[in-house]
Amino acid sequence: MNRSLLSLFFVAVTFLSITLSSCSTARTGAHSNNAYHAPRTYIESFNDYALDVEPEGVSYTIDISTPEGAAKLNKITLAEAENLALTEAVIKYNCAMLVNPQFTNLMNGKRVLRITVFGFPARYKARPDKAYDSNNHQQIDINVNR
Repeated sequence: MNRSLLSLFFVAVTFLSITLSSCSTARTGAHSNNAYHAPRTYIESFNDYALDVEPEGVSYTIDISTPEGAAKLNKITLAEAENLALTEAVIKYNCAMLVNPQFTNLMNGKRVLRITVFGFPARYKARPDKAYDSNNHQQIDINVNR
């Protein structure tokens, strides 16, 4: 009786392992039978504002020769000084950003004595309500906030 019970248990375990191994086979990668069901995707942007970059560049300098500049540049790293000059230039010229900012500096060891940023001010302007779609040869309404 023990021998028949043991052989029955062995058969059941073998059957179970074969069943589970056949079910757990996983597919990876792309399947051609699903490829024609994939939807086409389009990348569209409906921004209400466009960035207008001025053709004339501007510069902004922070120097330790003034009391305000000495206080700003006291004990800060070069990267922090560049970030400060860029932020103050954006505020001074009332723009959203400086395009292509370029930095020049004067250092004494690790101490920043002067930092200058040069760039092109960019401001946001409202987009027109209509645009021309050259692919479909038609006017499209691009103002989505109506």
